Amino acid sequence: MYLSELNIGEKKNFLELARYSMRLNGQLKSEEREIYQSFVQECGLLEYQLEKQDNIGSVVKVLSKSCEKHKRIILIELFGILLADGEVCANEQGFMDKIAKYFVIPSYEIKKIQRWVEAMNDLVTEGYALIDKD
Repeated sequence: MYLSELNIGEKKNFLELARYSMRLNGQLKSEEREIYQSFVQECGLLEYQLEKQDNIGSVVKVLSKSCEKHKRIILIELFGILLADGEVCANEQGFMDKIAKYFVIPSYEIKKIQRWVEAMNDLVTEGYALIDKD
C-alpha cells in the first residue's frame, strides 16, 4: 500500500524481510505468498532475486538507517504479511520486537501499528462480505 514511498534499496531489503518473515511461524501459507507477490508487484521488482536470507540481521541494520517515515512503512507492511493468517505467533512477535529495537520505535507504537493493520484487515473482510452478499 505504501511501498512506492521507499527507495530501490529499501524496497529490495523490505522484500528480503517480508520473505524471511513468512517462515517464522514454521509454515508457508498461501495467503502469505499472495501478499508477498503483491509486494513484489508494488515494488516493481519482478525480477529481483532474494540474496540476503541468511544475513537478515544486516538487512535490519541497513534499514534502521532509513528515515522515520520509511521505517513505519516497513513495519506496517510487515505486519500485513504477518497477519495474513489472522495472528502473530511468538516467533513473529520476537522478530518484530527486534526490528523495533533497531528502528528505535517504542513498543506502544508497534502495538498501535499492529492494531491498525488488524483493523484494516477487518475492514477489507467486511467489504468483501458486503460485496458478496446475496
